[in-house]
Amino acid sequence: MLSQQENELFAKIGPGTPMGEVLRRYWHPVGCSEAVTAKPQRIKVLGEELVLYRGASGEAHMMQLRCAHRSLALDYGRVEGECLRCPYHGWLYDETGQCREQPAEPEGSKFHEKIKLKSYRTQEYSGMIWGYMGPDPAPVMPLFDVLRMTQGTKHVQVNKIECNWFNHVENIVDVSHLAWLHGYSFPAYGGKKVTYHWERTFFGANNVMKIDGIADTHVSCYGYPTVNRFTSPPFRKGAELIRSMIFRVPQDDATTLLYFVRFEPDAAPNVLKTTKRTQQYGVYTPLETDWWGIDVSDQDRMAVEQQGVVADRPNEHLGVSDGGIIAMRQMMRESLELVAAGKDPLCVIRDPAKQNVDFPVQATMTEQVQDDIEYGRNFVGKEVEPVT
Repeated sequence: MLSQQENELFAKIGPGTPMGEVLRRYWHPVGCSEAVTAKPQRIKVLGEELVLYRGASGEAHMMQLRCAHRSLALDYGRVEGECLRCPYHGWLYDETGQCREQPAEPEGSKFHEKIKLKSYRTQEYSGMIWGYMGPDPAPVMPLFDVLRMTQGTKHVQVNKIECNWFNHVENIVDVSHLAWLHGYSFPAYGGKKVTYHWERTFFGANNVMKIDGIADTHVSCYGYPTVNRFTSPPFRKGAELIRSMIFRVPQDDATTLLYFVRFEPDAAPNVLKTTKRTQQYGVYTPLETDWWGIDVSDQDRMAVEQQGVVADRPNEHLGVSDGGIIAMRQMMRESLELVAAGKDPLCVIRDPAKQNVDFPVQATMTEQVQDDIEYGRNFVGKEVEPVT
């Protein structure tokens, strides 16, 4: 169990908080390419209100939401070239956040030179806009294997979860629920002994799971601090396994955005589909034939939301099967200590030669497809739009 003090230390990610300073050392998805246009949109990342827009050059820019003059929200502003103009008094900001014009100030005034909004660097890759909110120099952005895949259809779905980011990250390494899932969602494995262990790697950790009587070894990967890589059953029988990743982006201490990326190998090269999944807290897609009565697309969401906005870790009781949770928390502690000492946290990449990250995932045991489960159902949603 954790003390209340340490639980709050892990959960709080706003500006100036220790864990917020750790998470700002990594690149995070902040929007979908198709949704980012010359119409500014309001977003929230790591407890900060921001505005995201695309300039005339086609590049995406991200800066603080509110004008330095009277705090008007700049998502109501207008893009001019690479700049953004406030609609209230016309103050103009370039992509670095520097104020360039103040129309109502006296001619010759240099006051605008003293005004600069916070801005953050971005880059665009694999259908998403990525943001870095930490100190310079920025690290290399990891190009994970699923992001680099092109011979097939890539599905990117944005999904808002009503809980603290740490609930969902712990769900990555809570492998005992995977054994439960295999026992009930894949009946052929029910009742068999399951063993698993964690191995630290340069990108995070691997979970190795074995089931008695099954020759295949199941390997899923944790990309520190907020990513996991795994495979899923195919959307249709006879197709290849789906290559999957989930990126968790804390909006604030109570909500988390998931960027769920699934790659479906097929004959169509480089097809991109982006959707936003809308859902209601406490309402989960039913599946009467499942032991939980909840469809596989919503089981994890139920599990993390129903722990409470912030899980009650001071009153938890961890067992031997919770070794992954214990190891992940230790990685968080190590990163907190490193950043406090002025160093990079774990798994930050500085060497461009190590930018391509390939995960040693193994999961042929998930090739089974149940007739009563539509594995692609949760990727049928609204056309992607700005997510607030």
